Amino acid sequence: MMAKTLGLDIGSAPEPKTSQGASKKVSSNTQKREAGKPVDLNFKVSPEFKREFKTWAVSHDLSQKETLEKAFSLLKKHGV
Repeated sequence: MMAKTLGLDIGSAPEPKTSQGASKKVSSNTQKREAGKPVDLNFKVSPEFKREFKTWAVSHDLSQKETLEKAFSLLKKHGV
């Protein structure tokens, strides 16, 4: 109640738990995605690597996505 009297918005109450302690809310990452529909792949790299990767892709007339896919395909093919 103190937050409300101070005019702070602290959001809604947490989701109720089941008898096993799990939340009733279904996570979207457990559902099957539509076949062929692109999904995000996110990870952090150094600014230097990003610049070099992007420059290499552009200089070879490839998108960064195409560059990553071709590089991964070669890694799988050569067993590295």
